[in-house]
Amino acid sequence: MKLNFFIAFLVFFAPIKAIQAEKLLLKDILQYALQNSPLNAEISRDLATKNATAYELETLNNPVAGFNMSFPNSGNDSHIAEIELEQTFKLSNFGSRQQYANAFRHTASIEHRAQTLELVHTLSRGYAAYWLLQEQVEIVAEKIRYTVKKQKLVETAARQGRIDIADAKLLKAEVLRLQEQLRVLQAKKQTGAANLMHLAGMQKRNFKVDLDLTFKLPDQNSIHEMAEDRGGILALLKARNDLAEKRLAVAKEDLVFSEFTPKAVIERNFDDHNTSLILGVSIALPIWDRNNAELARAKAEQTLSQTSLNSLNRNNFNKVLEASYKKAKSAQQTADNFRNNILPIWQEVESITDQKFAYGQASIFELLQMYERITEVENEALQAELNVIETRIELESLIGRSFSYEGEY
Repeated sequence: MKLNFFIAFLVFFAPIKAIQAEKLLLKDILQYALQNSPLNAEISRDLATKNATAYELETLNNPVAGFNMSFPNSGNDSHIAEIELEQTFKLSNFGSRQQYANAFRHTASIEHRAQTLELVHTLSRGYAAYWLLQEQVEIVAEKIRYTVKKQKLVETAARQGRIDIADAKLLKAEVLRLQEQLRVLQAKKQTGAANLMHLAGMQKRNFKVDLDLTFKLPDQNSIHEMAEDRGGILALLKARNDLAEKRLAVAKEDLVFSEFTPKAVIERNFDDHNTSLILGVSIALPIWDRNNAELARAKAEQTLSQTSLNSLNRNNFNKVLEASYKKAKSAQQTADNFRNNILPIWQEVESITDQKFAYGQASIFELLQMYERITEVENEALQAELNVIETRIELESLIGRSFSYEGEY
């Protein structure tokens, strides 16, 4: 008897536990992804590679040492030992190359922050897209529950001869249509969940998301301070332009003498007990290779970076930032208006139309048209929320920081 009770307990309660969905907040996904995801590992690898390149730029080639020993073949020859040391330099090793390496590190650091911010934005978009599908599934599922309930009432009334049987068939067809719509949305939702988990580097799980609909943008003065403090697109373009100028300076400096090699030879004559020091230098003559290839590449890079920076300056970065801020504020206002004003009014319309239908004052067509229109308004409200996310991401890209994630990157 106890065994049967235990089995019954498992049958009835285990499935309920299995379908419970874990709530995943965006900040939790971002925190995990910025530590464990393959995409973040690629970004970290890119930074390490660039830092290694900067180290190579400033590091001299290893000096070369040689040792020679002569043994006499006759009584007139002497026992002589030579130690030869040489070190190759470029003119840029005495100043400009070190500055180039430092600029390379600085630019790599800003690019790393920009790439990480881009990852945050990719995850934010995936999170918002999944939230949209989650809400659309719930809207259609609720509409199915409502339509099925009305279908049963209409079928009962049709059997009693109080309304046309065609109304009951119309509702049945509507339920089938909605069920098919729900099936498609659920498939998209599963794909969206898999994509989000893949981006975050997380294991597949049953979860739901909760978009922060109460977020308020900082004031405009704070936005300008953030842009100056963290460094967004303007700081990145300035860093790249400075890097290109440092690269061009190195290429020009190495144009005269690509390489020169000081040498020191210490010679010891064991028969005469005499030690001598010979100093010299070898110079690579700039006849065939005058560093023109590197100079051409450096000039092209400097032209591109300067053009990009001038383009942003011509548009006045502060005005671009202000326009993006106003766009984000407008999108937030539209979403708030849908949430606080438009949707509540349509919900009142739904309640009134439902009551009129119950009293025979509204037809089945009016009821379905009302519900179809409410569904459109609900989807418009959802799209308004997504527009808030997109305009926020645009603003974050300009200022170089995320409002959703406060961690360091």
